[in-house]
Amino acid sequence: MVLASMPSSKAVLMFADIFFNHETETMLSQAKLHQLESAPSNVKSNWLTTVQTRPIRSGSVSSDDEPTESIIHHHDTESIVAPARSSVFEYGAGTTTVLSHRDFSSATTRHASQAMSIISKRDYSFSSSSYASELYDTQAIWKHGVDYEGFSFELDSHMQRAIDRYARVCGKPLDFGRSVTSKEFLAMVTNERLRYMPEKGSRLDKTLKKAEAFAKKFDKIMTAIKMIEVSTYDSSALVLSSCKTLLEFAGKYGFAVERFFTVLDDAMGTIVKMVEKLEASHASHRVTSIFKSSLAMIVDIVVDITASFGTHRSGSEKTIVAQFESRFEIIMVRLKQLKAEFHMCHLNHWLECHGSVDSLLIILRSFGDFGLDSCPPAYISILMKVCLSLHKSHSEHAETLTWFRFLWNSIEKHRHEHEIISSEQWFEVYQEYLIILGVHEQHTERLHLAESFRAVILADFGATHAYYIRASIEFAKILEIDTVRYVEAVSIYEELCQFDIHCCEEGDSIIALLEIAKYRLSVLFESHCDLGHRAETLLIDSFVSLKWELSYSHEKVLVALTRIVDYHRKQKRRESISVAIKVIEEYIVGLLIEERNEIVLFDIARSLAKMYRELSSVEFGIKFIQTLKEEVLMGEKSKVEGFCGFGHEDRLAHLDRRCFIFIHAFEQLLCGYERENMLDIIIRDVYTETCLYEAWSISVRTSSRPIHMRLAAGARLIAFLELKGRQTEVRKLRTDMWEMFKGFCSTSVSSELLWQLFELTLSNVNKKVVHIDILERLVEVGLQVYKAKDFKVSLQLLKWSQVYFRQLTKTKHSHVVKLAFKISESFSRRHTHDHDHIIIELQQISSEILVEVLKVGRLDIDFGTIPFDQLNVIIRLLGERKNFSMLERILQYLWDTRMGRNWSGAATVATGRRLCEVKFAAGHQSAAMSLIESICYNLRDVYGSLHHLTVDCETLRASFHNTCGNHRAARDIHVHLLEQIGNMDSDAISGRDDLAELVTDQAKRLKWAHHSHQSKAGEDDKDESFYLSILRNAQSSVGGHHRVESASFGDAFKMDGEKVETKWKHPENWSLPVREVL
Repeated sequence: MVLASMPSSKAVLMFADIFFNHETETMLSQAKLHQLESAPSNVKSNWLTTVQTRPIRSGSVSSDDEPTESIIHHHDTESIVAPARSSVFEYGAGTTTVLSHRDFSSATTRHASQAMSIISKRDYSFSSSSYASELYDTQAIWKHGVDYEGFSFELDSHMQRAIDRYARVCGKPLDFGRSVTSKEFLAMVTNERLRYMPEKGSRLDKTLKKAEAFAKKFDKIMTAIKMIEVSTYDSSALVLSSCKTLLEFAGKYGFAVERFFTVLDDAMGTIVKMVEKLEASHASHRVTSIFKSSLAMIVDIVVDITASFGTHRSGSEKTIVAQFESRFEIIMVRLKQLKAEFHMCHLNHWLECHGSVDSLLIILRSFGDFGLDSCPPAYISILMKVCLSLHKSHSEHAETLTWFRFLWNSIEKHRHEHEIISSEQWFEVYQEYLIILGVHEQHTERLHLAESFRAVILADFGATHAYYIRASIEFAKILEIDTVRYVEAVSIYEELCQFDIHCCEEGDSIIALLEIAKYRLSVLFESHCDLGHRAETLLIDSFVSLKWELSYSHEKVLVALTRIVDYHRKQKRRESISVAIKVIEEYIVGLLIEERNEIVLFDIARSLAKMYRELSSVEFGIKFIQTLKEEVLMGEKSKVEGFCGFGHEDRLAHLDRRCFIFIHAFEQLLCGYERENMLDIIIRDVYTETCLYEAWSISVRTSSRPIHMRLAAGARLIAFLELKGRQTEVRKLRTDMWEMFKGFCSTSVSSELLWQLFELTLSNVNKKVVHIDILERLVEVGLQVYKAKDFKVSLQLLKWSQVYFRQLTKTKHSHVVKLAFKISESFSRRHTHDHDHIIIELQQISSEILVEVLKVGRLDIDFGTIPFDQLNVIIRLLGERKNFSMLERILQYLWDTRMGRNWSGAATVATGRRLCEVKFAAGHQSAAMSLIESICYNLRDVYGSLHHLTVDCETLRASFHNTCGNHRAARDIHVHLLEQIGNMDSDAISGRDDLAELVTDQAKRLKWAHHSHQSKAGEDDKDESFYLSILRNAQSSVGGHHRVESASFGDAFKMDGEKVETKWKHPENWSLPVREVL
């Protein structure tokens, strides 16, 4: 078998198979691994005599018997320590055959053949493990699909197998220095260089330089592998120790060792290129597998070749060279594959991190040569995503074209072998690739691609598949721009137009594609004078068929209409423009009869208005739509006849207001009134008008509704019609409203005043803040009606004015207050009993108005000018609304002005009591207590302690104390009252019929206050007998002069009897409990 006689790839594979399955019969012992020694400072002066300085032939030989100053020994050594075996070298012991590179080249075939014959006898047991075959299988990468996650094995087990192979070959275990580092190895190389001082360019010089370069690269590789936290075990020490051993053979096998380190350095260079782009964040399973595989192959080759050197007995050193170079051919192929995989992993990391396209370009430019003629199937999906990312924003870059070419070639090569991408993805890549080729003006390649792809699609999917139609359209689009082959595009489009959609399942998608084909065919006809006459017929046929098949409002129908209009517009002839306008008019009539969707109608109106502008025929469009609007309103027969062969005989009266959305929109767009949210405005106008007319119609029919609501309905409709310029309708509507308003009001009201109110109503209905004049007129009319005793109408007008009072209180407060007092004073007078309930309601509403007005500002108002009945209503309303600040102002004003009024004592006390309660409710407890104490003091002094006014005020004062938690003070008040009752003389008692009820109430209140005080652990200087004594005295005093038989009366005077809680509560009615007019 001659290695040179067969192809290189086959020779490599055959060589690897032979090498991994045979065992050598002759093995030499391994040379001892010498400890690293530093070069002595006193280098011998005769070192030149011990070194062969000729650059081509090296006389160095390796021997374990040499002195330990160097691991590279002189070639005069005659023996090597090895196990006792009967074998001799082919050219005699102690002799080394060294050839130059030229000699090696000329004898490659002979020595390779010899190497194969020798290696064929060896068995390294590689094939016994599946991991080894996969590690060196150069075809495996092409067999993995998209689910491939990376080659997985244990590096320590792999290293142990290499050591075991060494032991089997050499007959003894591999005892390597496990502590050897790259630094020590480099120091050793430096030591040897200083020791022998080789001439520049000599073989020893080259060997040491290659060994030094290897060590530096190996150190960089190991550092990077450790960075991604991959355990390397003792592989570093094993490789470096083996390389030290190999250097020992530099004297005996100088050429072979030099050649080994040269190819090893090349291999390390490939790995270093990967290391330079490695980051800690890239540590995926695939990446770690790549670097472990690379390191494993380095371990294999170094250990195995070390064993080969140690066991080589016969033949020239070219046998060993042929051995490891054949191995390195396989390793370099695998390293290129691993480097390509690493590049793909790097790109996948970019995808996962969502990096920028600019950073992607930097990554791709740093790759250089990818190393493979196609992308491995397992990584095509990654490459596809990368290329599509480039296309989005960087299609003009040369890298984009290069990588798209690479992607496309990879897909074409592997798509039949693996399920790498879906058909849709394949087609997407194809379309983007076409675009990229167009951007880079690769027209010939683009045309060839489209043509060949169409043929492939036809073969794979058939002529009825949607993919074939898409591919045909893409191919025809490219043919269109060819000045010669555009006729082929016409043939393709015409073939597609004749396509029968009933013979396929993807009907909808194919219909869309066929429409594209028809459109492009029509454009192609238009662009070539010799084909122009065929364009119109094609467009009309397509438009008619789509109208019958679909609805008028369908997007495809509108697109077909647009194409007809565009065709005629480009003709630039008056006759063509007329034909286009007639087609549009026929389409509008059919659309209004068929379509009812407001949004669709508006969108189509915008499109049609654009067509008229492009035809420079806006005036014809306006005239047509105005005529059509009159026909719709009048219900007359349309005279518009269709250009496409049929006419409309339908009556248009059945159209509802939704069609006016199209009419209004079309007319306004033609007139140039387009604005933002135009559809919303038109819809609102149409429906607003409908609603306003409906509201006015209801107001006319329903006389029971308040007049201001009926007038407001008509006023809103008038405002809308005036805004739209419909003056005729406005005049008629104003007349109807005036007649209605005159019939509502009394004839005693001035017509001029009533007309002013009517006009003000119409002018203020849509204003956010009305003018004060309308409130003044309304109050004035209301009071005139009130004087005429038309109370029901007056009540409606008052309710109407209440609306404007609320609006104007903040802006025109002083003016509004005067009007509020005016109506309050007018409605407070007494009237006959026939309309008492209406009068009461008038007074109630006027009081509410006044209260609301007073709540807004703090004006100096003379409350004394308000009638007491009206003022009392205001007080009640303020109390109900808990407006204690305003209520306190009013009561304080009354209390402060009591001296200037002719009030009775009861009225004065009632006002003072209510003021105390308001102060207490407002949180002014101290002021309330001070005032009530003052009132009680004066009442005791004037009326005595047991007068009903005094008792009521004292009880109120006690309730204040209890509410504040001062139960002892409340208790003392009740004790004082009961003591006064017990000390009354018989004459005073006999004149008081209310004493029994009074003493019972005070007794119950006393017990509650006493019990509450004790429950709080309050101190009491009097015992229970004191309170029992007071209660008995009061009971006996009352019982001796009044006959009281109720059981509850006796129970009230027992300490454990019934109690009455004495806490202050908000009164249900805050008005002053005084009936007399102050």
